[in-house]
Amino acid sequence: MIDISSQTASASTVPLGQRRPMPVYANAFDVTQIPVKAYEQYDVVMTPDVENVRWRHRIVERLQNHEAPKVFRLCLFDGKSILYSAAPLDLPDGTSGNYTLVVPGKGRVTIKVARVAGETVTFDDLKKFLTGKISDQTPKVSVALNLLQFIIRQAPNLKYPNNGRAYFTSGGSKDLRGGLQLFRGFFQSVRPAIGRVLVNVDISAAAMYKPGPFVDIALEVLNIRGNARALSYKKHSKEWNILSQFFRNVLVDIKLPKKTVTKKIVGLVEAAGRFPFTQEQEDGTSLPTTVADYYYKTYNIRLSFPDIIGIELSRGSGKNTVIPAELCTVAAGQRYTRKLPQNMTAMMVDFSKFRPEKRLEMIVGQKGDRVQPPTLEYATSPYIQDAGMEISEKPITLQGQLLKPPTIFYGKKQPADVNNGAWNITRQHLHSPEIIRAWAVVDYSLRLDQNVIKAFMDTLEQCCTARGMSVRAKPSYKRGSGVGSVDRDIKEACSLALVSAGAPPGYNKPPEIVLVILPQSAADIRQDVKRAGDVTLGVSTQCVREDNIAKFSGRQLDQYCNNIAIKINARLTGVNSIPSSPAYDWFTKEDFIFFGADVGHPGPGIQNKPSVASVVFSYDRHGVKYSATSRVQQPRQERIGELGPMVYDAITRYGKVNGKAPKKLMFFRDGLSEGEYAGVGELEFQDIKEAVRRVWAEVKLKDPPPLITYLIVGKRHHVRFFPTNPQDGDRKSGNVQAGFVASEGIANPIAKDFYLLSHGGILGTSRPAHYIVLKDEIFNFDIRPIQEVAYTLCHAYVSATRSVSIPAPVYYADKVCARAEYHFDASLRYMDSDGATVASSSTCEKQSFNLSQWRSGYTQTHSSMLARMFFA
Repeated sequence: MIDISSQTASASTVPLGQRRPMPVYANAFDVTQIPVKAYEQYDVVMTPDVENVRWRHRIVERLQNHEAPKVFRLCLFDGKSILYSAAPLDLPDGTSGNYTLVVPGKGRVTIKVARVAGETVTFDDLKKFLTGKISDQTPKVSVALNLLQFIIRQAPNLKYPNNGRAYFTSGGSKDLRGGLQLFRGFFQSVRPAIGRVLVNVDISAAAMYKPGPFVDIALEVLNIRGNARALSYKKHSKEWNILSQFFRNVLVDIKLPKKTVTKKIVGLVEAAGRFPFTQEQEDGTSLPTTVADYYYKTYNIRLSFPDIIGIELSRGSGKNTVIPAELCTVAAGQRYTRKLPQNMTAMMVDFSKFRPEKRLEMIVGQKGDRVQPPTLEYATSPYIQDAGMEISEKPITLQGQLLKPPTIFYGKKQPADVNNGAWNITRQHLHSPEIIRAWAVVDYSLRLDQNVIKAFMDTLEQCCTARGMSVRAKPSYKRGSGVGSVDRDIKEACSLALVSAGAPPGYNKPPEIVLVILPQSAADIRQDVKRAGDVTLGVSTQCVREDNIAKFSGRQLDQYCNNIAIKINARLTGVNSIPSSPAYDWFTKEDFIFFGADVGHPGPGIQNKPSVASVVFSYDRHGVKYSATSRVQQPRQERIGELGPMVYDAITRYGKVNGKAPKKLMFFRDGLSEGEYAGVGELEFQDIKEAVRRVWAEVKLKDPPPLITYLIVGKRHHVRFFPTNPQDGDRKSGNVQAGFVASEGIANPIAKDFYLLSHGGILGTSRPAHYIVLKDEIFNFDIRPIQEVAYTLCHAYVSATRSVSIPAPVYYADKVCARAEYHFDASLRYMDSDGATVASSSTCEKQSFNLSQWRSGYTQTHSSMLARMFFA
């Protein structure tokens, strides 16, 4: 083991930029009284299993309020299998008992409740943990924190649709069409901080199935206006597949003359009224009949639409239960948990956006509000009262700091004027502009005139030249043929470009850039373009949409073309700008690599498609040029399975480019949750160490190995900051200014962490990034220089002239994962939703997954693109 203490920076050796204090409100509320009661723990087993969490809550609520209220008074249920009680339950068999209820979609369900042997749950260790008497978050501390979650969430989770962490109400709902609607709600989470426990409360939103007649909802999903007869679809038709996927596992109410029953949809049936089956008679014989005849003879219901689709409630030879669609109503209160279509995603974002002052007002709440926040109900919650727990109604105030923005140097060391995370390059030359010797245009537009395209290309050329790039030839032009011919189109465009540029015979290098003009909706063509450029042919491509070319003019067109110019320069290995701050300059004085890493997963519930891991790494002395590598791995595996080989490749490539080894590695890891810090984070750190050892051993280096800092960058959290003084906020958006950093008062007791708001707000309330420093050999856990380096890297994203919300290498890694679709063989149907298997929640066994098939169908980036930032 090597002693690194002499190489590790002390707090005094790293210079720091200016920062000034700034108080803010946070959407967190102090737990002023931790419960004093001890709780007993019980296991809850439901047979048959009830997968729907809301129904599991309803079952326990019925036990509490109807079936056995004296036994189950004010119990806390996690929605899965754990139940807590502040007093021992008086169960029929002493420590266990069975209860039977009728559950929609399941029939009779037996609920077994049994006490878990062992100690009762108390909050003693949690109190010691908060005051530093216990340094680790022990199992007892974790259980106590989970119990606090149940106490605050129990009352609303019994009343409203929820996902466990947030609940949603119909107040202020929005119709999405397409069979869906949006509900607003509130997220709640108990979080430990140093010396205190906080309740983080935030605005949340959820897509919900719209309740109503099944036939009406089905027509809306298909965007059809007309009567129910339009639903006479054959199995596996396009419309059939859309409806089958949309309604899978949805609960419907079936209205009969004397009762209404609730059942779960498992499939569809064509011409449901004509569906034949045999009906058992009173004498034991069976007679053939149809669904339509059965409902007429049994319930005196004559079907109006016997030829349209119906609902299948169970599968199995001879055991189908078929219900006519016209008798079904989609039940209220069901969350839509699949990925929203792209057009609805934009509506969801718009629905969730609130200016900071409005968001805080909604969280704190006013009596009489249409949707009551939980903060107004803590004082009256029977579960919180029973626990003896008290929560402040006022949000906490934090003392944070505002960091001075880094200096952004362009050509001739000219600095840009950074204002709240944004700057202008209109009068700037790029730091290291590249040369365009040959370039091409491939035109797939539907409405653009060639004269308009020529004028646009002239403006783009002028902007490139104004930024310092040397454009030595006019672009060639080729009219594209469309999907299926993209490879050929780009090859021909490249040949035309070389001829136009006067390349000598036999010259086989591709042109510097191929600019592709796309129609407004052309995802398939864009996918083919990027696959051809990044993977097959090895040529840089830049896509632009025809509607942008048509709508911009004057200064707007110049700005648009400037944005394209900086992307092109980066993709040609040029350098747009260099960020500088005291801590960043100290770090980059010695040889170093910045890493960014992420894992991209398939959509919710999809089991038969892989996850893709990406690692990007800097290879220049300024930390602005990056290369990327990616790997395919098991679905939903969060640990990067081949991180060691990927880091090995990165260090090796760095050595080939620079002729020396790095002395520092700063590794930014995106996407890990709190529960994965100790496990996945520790394992990945060891993978990085092993990769370093391997390189040093193979090359026989005598230099000491590099120091490593490994930190996690979290984006999926609900902490928000609000100016206490409006004068301290951004004048346009009302957000806290870019550069705000906070750790004191909200920091995690077991890890060095901080929140950094690195970007200027535009719309809604800005979300800071959460940084957790797991390992730090470089700065010795002094988070001040880490904050400054991270903030500086947020100004190094090459495709923007404003700071971004996370450090550039993390942003790049995220984009590389998103580009995985360009690398898979088309036959694997990676992006095709019809080719995805959505796991049923009733399926306990994991489906077999052929990883080797996906790996063999995944082609790595073309070798000529490795030094080019094709992902920027």
